[in-house]
Amino acid sequence: MFYREILRILSSYLFLYAAILSVPFALAAYYQFVADPVRHPQPASTLAFAYTIAICLGLAFFFKQGMRQAKAALYRRESLATAVIIWFLTPAIGCLPFVFSGTLQRIDQAYFEAASGFTTTGATVLEAKKYDPETGKEIPIRRTYCGMQQTTYEFYGTVAPVTNALGKQFEGIEAVSHALLFWRSLMQWLGGMGILVLFVAFLPELGVKGKFLFQTESPGPIKEALTPRITETALQLWQIYVGLTIAEIILLLATNRQMPLFDAVTITLATVSTGGFSVHNQSLGYYQNFNTEWIVLVFMILGSINFSFYYYIIKGKIYRLFEPEFALYMALLLVLGGFIAWNLIGVERISLTGESEGMYSWKEALHMGFFQLISAQTSTGFFLADYDHWPAIVQAIILIAMYLGGMAGSTAGGIKIVRFYMLFQIILSKVESIFRPKTIRIIRLGQREIDQSAAVSVLCFFILVMVFSVLATLCYVADQIDPETALGLTACMINNTGGAFRAAGPMSTMAFLSPFSTLLSSFVMILGRLEFYAVLVLLVPAFWKDH
Repeated sequence: MFYREILRILSSYLFLYAAILSVPFALAAYYQFVADPVRHPQPASTLAFAYTIAICLGLAFFFKQGMRQAKAALYRRESLATAVIIWFLTPAIGCLPFVFSGTLQRIDQAYFEAASGFTTTGATVLEAKKYDPETGKEIPIRRTYCGMQQTTYEFYGTVAPVTNALGKQFEGIEAVSHALLFWRSLMQWLGGMGILVLFVAFLPELGVKGKFLFQTESPGPIKEALTPRITETALQLWQIYVGLTIAEIILLLATNRQMPLFDAVTITLATVSTGGFSVHNQSLGYYQNFNTEWIVLVFMILGSINFSFYYYIIKGKIYRLFEPEFALYMALLLVLGGFIAWNLIGVERISLTGESEGMYSWKEALHMGFFQLISAQTSTGFFLADYDHWPAIVQAIILIAMYLGGMAGSTAGGIKIVRFYMLFQIILSKVESIFRPKTIRIIRLGQREIDQSAAVSVLCFFILVMVFSVLATLCYVADQIDPETALGLTACMINNTGGAFRAAGPMSTMAFLSPFSTLLSSFVMILGRLEFYAVLVLLVPAFWKDH
């Protein structure tokens, strides 16, 4: 193991990280020294970002000193170790602005918020603090949920309210510094395409060594290179990603003249990355704008499509749209979305404030049903309604959609549609071999032949998802979380979805989690984002031994 080479990569990465942090730092300085304090009374976070940049640069220089006499050899083992170290180190640094600004007092909650951002999970611990109206002292929040068992959760909020000079009060997410809210969305945008993909794109000197880093982070069973050079592939992907980002910002501003530029940018960063962080307590429901909701819906789908498809379409290879994964994915969205909409017609509509707004009409059912299904299956996590009050069959479909996920090579989470297609082909081949033992059946994905190692990898992946889903659910239940919430939490974290049910439903946050469950959730999020193998291989003792 070439440890000095790992330090060399980490040093270069941290220098790039510090450069990225300068963007929210500049924004924090603007809101502190230039912006109108009446419109933006939230606490300043300029020093918090300055301290974070200083620590990031300090670590970069420290690692640079340790890279002397590096052999410039980044092989598979070094790449795997580097990728996993970067993915655990990145949230550790990204959480510091929340700690230094005093926004989050618990380090485990700050790490969770950053991990949720970079993995594009979208779950948050930013919860408005509650105070006794008579004494003014902070009191715990109590919430009771009646499912398989009645469970009461008692916890404290994380964000103190802010009042401006005109007496207007801001609570919860809206009381957080705009620079920190932008940083949350930027973390998701960086993590959507991949922090290692960005690293490879901006460091062409990595050359072929960057191939292993790129493949470690890329989602899906088949790692597809668009060009002969891996740095060029990474750059092409980021150009497409930036293009989609610019397009959504323009559309949001053009169709909703009341939307501020800040909101349009942060929503876009959280949409194309299929992340789901919002700058308002009611998520997208805050805007009450039909155009905004449908633009976000379309770009959630665009973010969940294999980005190599865009590259091939630009090159005129339209036939790639007829590959089975794409057709199956679109069909699932239509069928499941239609099923949910059908089951919502005539159901009582509960607003985001908890009030009854009559019954769902067929138009409202179509709109809400497709939006929440797509939000869940693309792992974005935006919400327009409190789906925790929807029929049980609808909630079950949403839970299944969280595991289905989007397409491989996209920003979406979940198991990925291509793996389900491959699993079906494997099962079909096995069944046919029972009554036709002499027949040699070739498993194909479109025009590509699936070899034995890829088939085994897919089967192992399904086993890992089941095993860790069971283990995580058991751990949550052991930590006094009710079974329904625990099941939803597991699906949320392991699939990087953001939305869950009951205590972790759309009208709640993850602030109720204990330090153990908070850290467990952070680990499961990163485990799911790297698709298990890269993290698990580091736990094998033989991996660290020199051969």
